[in-house]
Amino acid sequence: MTAKNNDDIPDDDIIEYDMSQRGNQVDDPLATVKTMRLEQLAVCRLKAEKEMQIMECNAKKNKAEVEE
Repeated sequence: MTAKNNDDIPDDDIIEYDMSQRGNQVDDPLATVKTMRLEQLAVCRLKAEKEMQIMECNAKKNKAEVEE
């Protein structure tokens, strides 16, 4: 094992550390807010889609009742 730039940490340890940190997210407040807002938007879209389906179903029922 050789040291990189006269550091006390061998190259192999640096590579192993980098590989272990790839899945960890850095504490970034803007990214956290962005993720939170995207989650809220997804929930809002699902709720709106469900409400639209209910409205369409009710409209079809009303149309069927009027035709009878």
